[in-house]
Amino acid sequence: MEKVLLVDDEEKLLAGLSRQLRRKFDILTASSGDAAVGMLKKERNIAVIVCDMRMPGMTGIQVLKEFSAKSPTTSRIILTGFASQECAVDSINQGHVFKFINKPCTMEVLAGCIQEGLEHHRLLIKEKNLLERALAGSIKLLADVVSLKDQSAAENSRRLSVWANILLPHIPEATKGELDFSIMLAPLGRMFVPADVLVRQSKGEPLSEKDLAILAKAPEIGSNLLRNIPRMETISRSILYQDKNFDGTGFPDDRTFGDNIPVIARLLHLLNTLLDMSGDDDLTNEHFDQLSQQDGKFDLELLELARKHLLEGHETASEEEEIQAEVEEVSELQEEEDTGPETEIVRTATLREGKQLATDLLNTEGSLVLAEGTILTQEQVEKIRLMYDQEKLPLRVEIIVPSK
Repeated sequence: MEKVLLVDDEEKLLAGLSRQLRRKFDILTASSGDAAVGMLKKERNIAVIVCDMRMPGMTGIQVLKEFSAKSPTTSRIILTGFASQECAVDSINQGHVFKFINKPCTMEVLAGCIQEGLEHHRLLIKEKNLLERALAGSIKLLADVVSLKDQSAAENSRRLSVWANILLPHIPEATKGELDFSIMLAPLGRMFVPADVLVRQSKGEPLSEKDLAILAKAPEIGSNLLRNIPRMETISRSILYQDKNFDGTGFPDDRTFGDNIPVIARLLHLLNTLLDMSGDDDLTNEHFDQLSQQDGKFDLELLELARKHLLEGHETASEEEEIQAEVEEVSELQEEEDTGPETEIVRTATLREGKQLATDLLNTEGSLVLAEGTILTQEQVEKIRLMYDQEKLPLRVEIIVPSK
């Protein structure tokens, strides 16, 4: 659902605008610039922002400048009662404003500008999708070239992609295109690492200080190759900082730390470490416990998010008892009827691509989401996780157990 964010420090005015515009649009509100920018971490699809020019703290221009950098497909509208030529120039040059509205204005004028903003947003999204599809072929070719030299890179990327896309609905700052491309191109710099070093590393053999220095520089090489390609800036920075610790230690040796490290880089750092630890085995709580004890190395919020969504069967004791009771009930019914395939009850949040539904999946309002017998695709799994997080799906679902 496309959302419209209204920003004004006059809360009564904000409430009045919201009340009248809710009939036509999905409205969010923020009573300060800081609160508006904070919305970017909570909401994935802010299509239009209408922002007052003069507010305590962050000005409207500063707010729109942040949105221009972090959410470029959001249409930006400035609303002010203090119009001036300098103000208009700054709004356009710094905030890349789509519309400039003088106060007071009628509700019809404001609603019309918002509708135009939505149409502009949709156009930007179409252009972005077209560009991403054009880039995808070139990026896939680069990734294939990397895998020819470093065969483990392709397999690692596939597993990282599965984990990352499970987490994507819970990380509003990241987009699917940038996440997928960053994972595919993260090993790009390893093309320039000598083959014998890659072989020794893959076998777990001791590496010299020179070897380690070469490997440490690989992300910078990959980042530099992408830096000047249009719309690849975020991917380039994510690759550069993929080995950077949350406290700022590690490569590259600069003053970047904490939330200033790109969120995709923080995620790559965490998932690559989990991959190294788990190998071909399933992830366990012990893996996450070990990482949480390494002070300053990882983003703990991301770590706990990954623990919550990547661990299959990560239930509370009461949930386990409830599920076990339902499993026993289903088993008893199966024994009585002795018909149909074997089924099991699992948490809705743990559904994976390829699982087959044993019953219709209904939302909390009783409407059909997916029919019985559906074999889940990755796209359907992502939709299910998003609806589950919005509390629109039941806690558990029944699936068919593959015959052995």
